[in-house]
Amino acid sequence: MELDTRIQVRTNRQLKERATRTLDRMGIDMPTAINMFLNQIVHDQRLPFQPSLTPYVDAIREAEAESAVKVRDVDELMDLIDRA
Repeated sequence: MELDTRIQVRTNRQLKERATRTLDRMGIDMPTAINMFLNQIVHDQRLPFQPSLTPYVDAIREAEAESAVKVRDVDELMDLIDRA
């Protein structure tokens, strides 16, 4: 597929940096990830995630209902987050 147009998106610097680091670990650059996102939308004719208007209180209740995950230290926590 010929890449013959440009999309410009404004976002938060921290979000961009975090997404770039995550994508780097996956071996994917940002333009490829964005093209994958757009292709998935076209293929499925919907967003590849379910947007929600869940109120804040409901979200807190859902989080509190989940079982706690115990970790020994910050390094173990960071490993767990990286694998999520």
